[in-house]
Amino acid sequence: MRKLERTYSGTERIVARARFSAWAFLREIFIAALLGGAIAALWIYAADIEGFLDPNFNGTVRYLTPDNLKWALLGAGCFVLLLTVMRALSIYMQEIIVTEDKFLYRSGVGSTVNVMLPLSEIRYIDVRQNVIQLILGYGQIKVITDGEEPFVIKNLVRPERFARRIMRQCSDVRENIRPRLQLVPAKKH
Repeated sequence: MRKLERTYSGTERIVARARFSAWAFLREIFIAALLGGAIAALWIYAADIEGFLDPNFNGTVRYLTPDNLKWALLGAGCFVLLLTVMRALSIYMQEIIVTEDKFLYRSGVGSTVNVMLPLSEIRYIDVRQNVIQLILGYGQIKVITDGEEPFVIKNLVRPERFARRIMRQCSDVRENIRPRLQLVPAKKH
């Protein structure tokens, strides 16, 4: 159980929880493939590249040696690993729950962002997905309220379904808040 759930599960009923998608790591996979491909191309065409750049090239590579390219490959691998760990921490440290009357969002590793919105203040939720995200089933939502700046939450699993659940709960809250019109019989004089 995560922090928000521990805090609110004892006192309020949790209506919905958001899940974050592992497909968010596609960017890191793409960066790894791009860097690995570039280093592989340098390795294969080292003599041609140095011959093109150095007019006094004698056929022996001086800069794009296998040892130098091994270090470049190691550095690229460490860079991609660091990006992946940072992304995993940021996704793991995000949490969204919806109670009967509140929307709660928590995010952050070093410094945290905590958002607590009454559901009656949420006007609508904008769901965004590109073609790849639509196929893979994840996307982002933008929560629009009356007074605050809208905020975006990325990498949600089935964002349209989660947005519908939030908006359904918002309408239930608004129906309970609105005063009911009662017809009062006219007084006889």
